Amino acid sequence: MVQGTITVSDLEIMSNAFNYRQWIYHHISSHIGNRILEVGGGIGNFTELLLDRELVVSIDIFRPCVEYMQGRFRHLPNVIPLQLDIGQPGVRGLKHLAFDTVVCLNVLEHVEQDVEALCTMSYLLQPGDRLLLLVPAYQWLYGTVDKSLKHFRRYSRTDLIEKLEQSNLEVESLFYMNSIGVLAWFLNNKVILRQEESRGQILFFDRFIAPWLSKLESYIPPPFGLSLVSIARKSQTVGSP
Repeated sequence: MVQGTITVSDLEIMSNAFNYRQWIYHHISSHIGNRILEVGGGIGNFTELLLDRELVVSIDIFRPCVEYMQGRFRHLPNVIPLQLDIGQPGVRGLKHLAFDTVVCLNVLEHVEQDVEALCTMSYLLQPGDRLLLLVPAYQWLYGTVDKSLKHFRRYSRTDLIEKLEQSNLEVESLFYMNSIGVLAWFLNNKVILRQEESRGQILFFDRFIAPWLSKLESYIPPPFGLSLVSIARKSQTVGSP
């Protein structure tokens, strides 16, 4: 089950992080299909980059977020916000919508039974279709902000690969992004002991750091980073995730 007390106001802070969203989109855009399930859509900050697709079903556990999205995208019949929990089996009822892509960004760490959630995402795809996943990296970075955001964990490469394989998903690529963020997260979580993310820091990062760091990392892939990005394809072999 997904846990947490993230509010609309928390997500509105991230709505200003335009460069950060574009950075993530750049990493996964070439793998996004036309019928998308977005897991943990929040208030639609990333959804707005998918509006040209045939179908976008964006699910979230929090009713205020779903209502926000319903108002935000009410003029778009191809965008369907739903209040559903990826940690619950009822999501599998969406199978008939024939998704070719699942997008799950900064959400899996909020799910207590993450392998079960991955299995559900895999179930909703056909063999050869893709899960596009972004999760926080390095359990040793877990600290005060992670706790306040109700993160159950952070991920290592080995741990994430193992869980994806358990879910009948083959990793096509797995890489770090946001190398500078490791230092900032360590300071905030382990030294300053912040209890929440800083709006000022987010806006500063998005305006002054993300534009050049994203370009640098596109030329020189970093050996470490605050986040792990995975492009995974549902296995062609018969399985029952």
